[in-house]
Amino acid sequence: MTIKDKLAEIVGRDNVLDSPNIMETYGGDFGLEKPGEFACVARPRDVRETQKIIQLANESGFAIVPRSSGIHFNGDTIPRTGGVVLDLSRMNHITEIDEERRVAHVEIGVNWEQLQTALEARGYRAMIPLLPHPSRSVITDWLKRELPVVQMHEYADPLLSLQVIWGNGEEFVTGSASINTFRDPEHPECVADGVIPDGPGPINFDEFLYGSQGTMGIVTWGIVKFEAIPTLTKTFFIPAKNAEEAIEPIYRILRRRVGYECLLINNINLAAILTEQWPEQFTELRKVLPPWTTILVIGGLKRRPEEKIAYEEDCLREIMSTQFPSLKLLDTLPGMADMGEKVPEMLRQPWRKDSTYWKHAYKGNCQDITFMTTLDRVEKFIPVVNGVAAKYQYPVDEVGCYIQPAENGRACQLQFNFYYDPHNEAERAKIGQIYTEAAAATLEKGAYFPQLYGVVPDIVYRQNE
Repeated sequence: MTIKDKLAEIVGRDNVLDSPNIMETYGGDFGLEKPGEFACVARPRDVRETQKIIQLANESGFAIVPRSSGIHFNGDTIPRTGGVVLDLSRMNHITEIDEERRVAHVEIGVNWEQLQTALEARGYRAMIPLLPHPSRSVITDWLKRELPVVQMHEYADPLLSLQVIWGNGEEFVTGSASINTFRDPEHPECVADGVIPDGPGPINFDEFLYGSQGTMGIVTWGIVKFEAIPTLTKTFFIPAKNAEEAIEPIYRILRRRVGYECLLINNINLAAILTEQWPEQFTELRKVLPPWTTILVIGGLKRRPEEKIAYEEDCLREIMSTQFPSLKLLDTLPGMADMGEKVPEMLRQPWRKDSTYWKHAYKGNCQDITFMTTLDRVEKFIPVVNGVAAKYQYPVDEVGCYIQPAENGRACQLQFNFYYDPHNEAERAKIGQIYTEAAAATLEKGAYFPQLYGVVPDIVYRQNE
């Protein structure tokens, strides 16, 4: 009996795929990595089928590459040693929305559009990164250490307990969900609710799985936090000539715990996000938008939201007028009078499903370099990356940059974006060179890469030789 026949016994013949179109689709992604070859795709429907496939892989000696959705960007789901691609997208059930604890129990295939739609129907919103692709897996994005746009310290890690099938086929559950009576209807008094991520024992096993891209095991479900939708919101924009000018105000504002969502973004990225009519509107926005914009959203929930917004606004205006009088505090953007009202809704949603993903709208594709640092060190990385871009004749004014403060400004995620035509081989090659050299240059300056993709692992591990 062949491997495909054995897989068919587990998941059904219709869920073992190997047509030429399937091989092409699953062999690559939106990134720069070359497509890989593999034997077939298996699509389990639940944890038990996933576990059986992993056990079969151990017995038969073939590799498994897990894939949680149809949208991947950095080569982490491309097979390198043949084997079988494990498509987990059928495992897409939201098994519970716990409004009392404000957590949702979701399978690995649940995407951002699905989760946000379900939560919004109940008056809630997910903790969400900046405009993720609607088809991206929620759990996978948190395992890849994406950051939410919210600043509240308690939401720094939106992912709680997990279930994982280790490489030897054994099932393991982390945190308080590992207690035997977790979600047991016969023990409703049990406090094992899965919301404590540490343990069992003194170790937080989730840390083994963050950033591992399926090498340690395959996560099948997890528990994610959500929050109530604010009753009232108010948005502010702080334009700046450069990132350095914007950093200190962000520090001062977030230290006072003013605002909920906060991010700093440069001209080309903001234009790509706001453009609805390509290419005319994009060109016009590039002309009128400031070089850099801090976006800050103040929100109030059900209890006295007007008062909350009023005192946070007073504090914000006091900070800006007394400490940064040269910077403007605006309630809209140039040429977009209603943007103050649109932004809060935008920041709590994935990208629109009926529209080209914002990173692909300008030239067709985008390569990101993402790492962690602190806000006061941002200014030393920007000239380094711009210098590499200029070396390869990539226009510096087309290098996107997005800075996401974390935990009220204690750290930040710094991301550079290089837009390119994916059908132009010369352009792809140039972006690959820029990506490799910029990653090495920023690492040398102290960047911390929590997401190890492409050439980055070799560059990082080489430092420890």
